[in-house]
Amino acid sequence: MSLLYPEFLWALFLNIIPIFIHLFNYQKHETIYFSDVTLFKNIEEKTKKRSQLKNILLLLSRILLVSSIVMAFCFPYEKKEQINNYKNLKKIGIYLDNSFSMSRLNKNQSLLENAKDDLMKLVDNLPEKTEYIFTTNNKLKNKPYSLRKNELKKEIINTDYSPFSFTYSEIIDIQKEQFKGDIINTFWLTDLQKNSFDLSNNNLVENDHINLLKYSSDEEGNLSIDSVWFVESNRQIKKNEALKVKTTNHSNSEIEFQIKLNIDNGEVLSQSYTKIKPNESKIIEFIFSVETKGQKVGELSIISNDMNSIKYDDNYYFSYSLNENFKIVNLHNGDNESNSYLKALFSSVEKTKYEEVNFKEGYNDYDLNADLIILNELLNFDKQLINNIISNKNILILPSMSENLDDQELNNFLNVKFSSLENSKLELDIESVDKNYFKNIFSSFKGNINLPYFKYHYLLTKNPNANYLINFSNGDPLLVKYSESNSDFYYFTSNLNSLVSNFKQHALFVPIMLRIKEKSSSDFIKQYEINRLNSVKVKNELQQNGDIKVINDLENTTSSFFPKVSTKKGISIIFLENEIQFSGHYYLMQSDSLIDIISVNGTKSESKMNFINDKEFKQEITNLKLEENLSFWNIIEKKYPEIISLKNNNNEYWKYFILLGIIFLILEIIIIKKFT
Repeated sequence: MSLLYPEFLWALFLNIIPIFIHLFNYQKHETIYFSDVTLFKNIEEKTKKRSQLKNILLLLSRILLVSSIVMAFCFPYEKKEQINNYKNLKKIGIYLDNSFSMSRLNKNQSLLENAKDDLMKLVDNLPEKTEYIFTTNNKLKNKPYSLRKNELKKEIINTDYSPFSFTYSEIIDIQKEQFKGDIINTFWLTDLQKNSFDLSNNNLVENDHINLLKYSSDEEGNLSIDSVWFVESNRQIKKNEALKVKTTNHSNSEIEFQIKLNIDNGEVLSQSYTKIKPNESKIIEFIFSVETKGQKVGELSIISNDMNSIKYDDNYYFSYSLNENFKIVNLHNGDNESNSYLKALFSSVEKTKYEEVNFKEGYNDYDLNADLIILNELLNFDKQLINNIISNKNILILPSMSENLDDQELNNFLNVKFSSLENSKLELDIESVDKNYFKNIFSSFKGNINLPYFKYHYLLTKNPNANYLINFSNGDPLLVKYSESNSDFYYFTSNLNSLVSNFKQHALFVPIMLRIKEKSSSDFIKQYEINRLNSVKVKNELQQNGDIKVINDLENTTSSFFPKVSTKKGISIIFLENEIQFSGHYYLMQSDSLIDIISVNGTKSESKMNFINDKEFKQEITNLKLEENLSFWNIIEKKYPEIISLKNNNNEYWKYFILLGIIFLILEIIIIKKFT
């Protein structure tokens, strides 16, 4: 016989209560003298023996009553050996999907709670000696060691929703590490979101097996906030600002909802009522002004009807600043006709300091301590310059048009490969523009718009790490973004020379350049997705000597940690990977001074209502030839693995101990009445 909750055995100490009662019955008696006690002797002996017997029987019945109740609460049972498929397995893996999409309801219970109930049945039906590998989307809570039954049950009960989500290949990799090279036999309880399905990249071996249980909801609608941005690139106090909010209706029905804006805990309070059509996105605009400078925290909240089935993505966090200066350095080779255009543009931008440095006359570290460095038609990049500019800065590259394509150290660093210098007049292709990056500039345009032309451009070989922002009309890239060593590189394949293009005189020159500046500026709204939050850059030169920490609230701090910090040439990188586990505002502090605000949101893909149906799943498994590795059950159709659906697999003895307790209670009553 085994006990499911042996920790209740401590209650056996309650037996001390009937023992105390028994001891208190031995009271002192008063002596009364009689002249002749012969007639009382026989009565005295009989009464004393009867009283002693009564007290002993009462003590035993009360001890047995308390012990029976305690044993019943320990839930005694005996395991039946019915599970031939699992009794020889030392370890069973479990992946419990606790992403936001599992908060949807099915018959008034969330999918996560449904999955927890099924896991409890699974664990109860498995052999007592089984060890478990437990995996969830909470990265820090995935134990590298196996758990016993009672430990696992506590983990299951305490599992809450997580803003993280894993792809299925990532889950396999995690469980491979947890199993430490052993054959995987695991149960996955998930809702099969399409964005997570990537088993084509799996590393399953022949004997690995996944039992996949799919959970579905009657409610498949959701409303989400996707992103926010300002119309203008510069923040100012006491001036109306236009904040754009993109919302999406992930359902087949029209939704009426209210969205609220709160900046700096009430400095700005605004709300908007609107409707959104099925499966469409809508831009909502808030007009407001702030009265003070400094760091600003913002929160957007959705209030909607029951058709919004995921509530955890109804709050969106962002932050921005109104008190920082932005420095731009134009590094050029002496006379360059584009310098005057760049100076006229950036010198007129508020809170922007523009400087020019002649590369031929030399430079120092201070010259390159800028937020945005423009490498304007430099003929040669030496390694010293490369080392100086890649220290966590934003770099805009306007190359010189030269037949010599092999003398660029920077190109080697970025893995930029030139195939040729093209001599053909081409226009910018506005249809190719990355609308997400330039969404505030190209919101609308006419079909016959006059576009800038370029007579020369470099033809680049394809690079999977490149982000192509603007192309020419023939498809060749004009503006490419590379990210290396915590720096963003904006690479034009042409330049601003009038012999090359008319771009600097064109109306698109200003908004494109300002957008690059805005993306490089802290004026731009900070809004991080938790799955991609590896590090953040700050302009302060920080050293981690115990006074740099991240906290979750300025007034009522409930969690904090000391991040790793790397500092070089006035810029610090704060490493946050796996440290922040929930969405919200986080504050980077140096002693008691606020350095920066980190606004974190959940994984955007979790808001989408895209789930794989049974037919798609089975077809994909067939295509991947994983039939031997995967078993599938659709829970909404009441289909379960036998190990979960087994009933009366245990001989449960708790009810017998309750019956014994009732018997001992009745026995106590009889003893009291019969011996009185």
